Amino acid sequence: MNSPLKYWLLLCVLTWPLAGKEKEETLIPFGDHRIAIAVPDGFTYNSSKDEHGVIVAALADQKQKISLKISFLPDPSARLGLEETQKSFVAELSQPYAEGSVEKSYDFKPLAPRVGSGLYCAFTDASLVGKMPFPPNEFLMITSGVKVWSGCAAIFQLWSNDATSKEYQAAMKVLRESVQESPVPIPGTTL
Repeated sequence: MNSPLKYWLLLCVLTWPLAGKEKEETLIPFGDHRIAIAVPDGFTYNSSKDEHGVIVAALADQKQKISLKISFLPDPSARLGLEETQKSFVAELSQPYAEGSVEKSYDFKPLAPRVGSGLYCAFTDASLVGKMPFPPNEFLMITSGVKVWSGCAAIFQLWSNDATSKEYQAAMKVLRESVQESPVPIPGTTL
């Protein structure tokens, strides 16, 4: 085997486990809450404060098939911990989407996150049905919901053109398996 090919194969073998890995972003939205978000391969991430000082994380795939916005609010008294409270909250949050939707109603689905609880509804924009291709930055569907865990609430809106694409499934996986407290490292140790 010639040397350049040998080195190329060695490089492939050494870097192969790193290919397709998601990266983890951490943000501190308020108090001592440190939130970890696993960003899937092929997605962009940014965070900012909105006009009310609320920390917002945004993820999007590079093909612009989905756009996910997550806002973080404190919930120290676990006000959003009960399913009925979550339903009322999501219904109020999603009212404009429901009114302009094909569904015209709320079909609450459990988020079933790894940590905490949550639920969501999906709506189809009636004004875009049958209008392919969709205008830039407009999506046929919105999935709107809440994820709650000890002292925190994450309110999310996921815009997409369907609920079956790998990008949509990756974004839902982020909400279910990520977006949770990250342990604070103790100086002198590794996690």
